Amino acid sequence: MLITILVTLQFNGGNAGILPGKVTVEITNNLSDYQLGVHCKDKNHDLGFQVLPIGGSYNFKVSPNLFLNNTLYFCNFNWITEAHWFNIYDQERDDCDDTCHWDIVATGPCKVKEDSLDCFHWNNAIKAA
Repeated sequence: MLITILVTLQFNGGNAGILPGKVTVEITNNLSDYQLGVHCKDKNHDLGFQVLPIGGSYNFKVSPNLFLNNTLYFCNFNWITEAHWFNIYDQERDDCDDTCHWDIVATGPCKVKEDSLDCFHWNNAIKAA
C-alpha cells in the first residue's frame, strides 16, 4: 500500500512535498575566450552534444532516486585543445533543491550558491589530440 502511494505521488510530480521533484542542472560557459562543447549523460540517457557560446547556458532535468540516493550525471567539456569531464550531478554530493547551477571556467566547474561559488577540480584532464 505504501509503495502504491509513493509511486502515485511520484507520477503526480511529488506535489505533496514528500518525494523529491526533478532537479534542473544548468551549465553556463564562463570561459573568457572560447566556445564550450558539452556532452552530458548518465548510464541510461545520452543528452547529446551542445555548443555554448561565451556566457551561454544549457540545462536539463534529472530525477533524483528516491530509494538509493545514487543519481549521477557526468559531462565532457571541451574547448580548443582542452578536454575534461566532471560528475555534474551527483545526488549524494549535491544539495540542490530544484536547480543546480554550474559556471564552467578553465580550472574546473564552480557550483553557484546563493552568496558564493563552490569550485571543484576536473575529474581528470584529457588532452585533445
